[in-house]
Amino acid sequence: MLGNRKLNIFEKLLLPVGIGLILIGLYLINLTSQIGTVEAWIRLCALFLWMILLFIVILTATSEDMKEELALLEKEHMLEIKLLRDISKQQLEEIKLLRLSSKKK
Repeated sequence: MLGNRKLNIFEKLLLPVGIGLILIGLYLINLTSQIGTVEAWIRLCALFLWMILLFIVILTATSEDMKEELALLEKEHMLEIKLLRDISKQQLEEIKLLRLSSKKK
């Protein structure tokens, strides 16, 4: 049922922000190539390294949130499985009682 999952606000905002960062990055690369100094390229590399670090932090936070949600779902499913086992045991007992009563008749 993962295909039916709806996107949250964070995911909806992440796409335009990512596209914007790509466009800004291309602009900065073009600007740096026009300047042509080594110092400009080093600054640009440092900027991209910080952006990569920020991206990794965001991904880590997102994956941690997903792990928490999955843990909650797992607990709920374990409770449902226990309830289903109890129901099946009760139904098995009822079937046994019905068979005994039908044999007596």
